[in-house]
Amino acid sequence: MEFPQYRKMNGFKRYYKISDDRHFTEVYELNGQQVVHSVTAEQYPEMLRIQDMLKKEFSYIEMTEEEIEAVFGS
Repeated sequence: MEFPQYRKMNGFKRYYKISDDRHFTEVYELNGQQVVHSVTAEQYPEMLRIQDMLKKEFSYIEMTEEEIEAVFGS
């Protein structure tokens, strides 16, 4: 699998850039402000979350090219 991979949570404005099997960046809006949160998976539940995103399970779906550009600018 090539990285980065991009996912979003279906029904929510939460976007994810998965850099590799241990790192991702989450972008979401809170009180009108865009919040960027970088995560390094050090514990098993965090590693499983990344695997769920990559497998598109539990409401994680792929982002379109337009969404990737709008959210991550790449």
